[in-house]
Amino acid sequence: MTNKLLRSKKCSKSVLKTSAPSYRNKEKIYEAAKSLTAKYGHEAVSIDDIVREAGVARGSFYVYYLSKEDLLVSFILEGTGKMNSQIMESWNNLDRSLPAADLIVDIACYISDLTQSAGIDIMRTVYRIFIERSQASNTSSQVCFNMPDIFTNLYNLGVSRGEFKPANADEIAMNITTILVGLTYEWCLYHPNYSFTERARKLVAEYMNGFKI
Repeated sequence: MTNKLLRSKKCSKSVLKTSAPSYRNKEKIYEAAKSLTAKYGHEAVSIDDIVREAGVARGSFYVYYLSKEDLLVSFILEGTGKMNSQIMESWNNLDRSLPAADLIVDIACYISDLTQSAGIDIMRTVYRIFIERSQASNTSSQVCFNMPDIFTNLYNLGVSRGEFKPANADEIAMNITTILVGLTYEWCLYHPNYSFTERARKLVAEYMNGFKI
């Protein structure tokens, strides 16, 4: 029993010794890619640039990522998680004494600001990756944050205060989300210089006007 326990401890130490450098290499690649992408844009940065900056062998990149786009998906997931946290923090700090329509517009504008802050280069690549993956898997992919619950709750708040007509709050929330996703797509493809946030403010406000009492 003692020998087995000793062997088990040795194995555990061995795993720790091999996995620690392995994790550090992945972290180096990830951080190098983030730094270079922030400076030069996703399209301008190559895998060779990333591994050179990280100080690891080129083969190490493919241990963790299938391609540069695969690495970008990791950025997206990390960024989406952070942005969701920021959106929820904004939701928690809302002054709920304000009209519900104003609160909905404010949250929509806040989400637009966060999306635009990611940069058009990143968002264009995000759309391309998700479209390609949707086509490959024959399923739909949605590029957006975890928004509908917030908009549903705010609409129901407005109904309870007599500000909005009774309606399907979930459907309204999804329609607001669709407006924001559509604006992101339009911004990425056709109008990179327009004011994303002001467009969101105008369109969401106009949409909500149809439900006011």
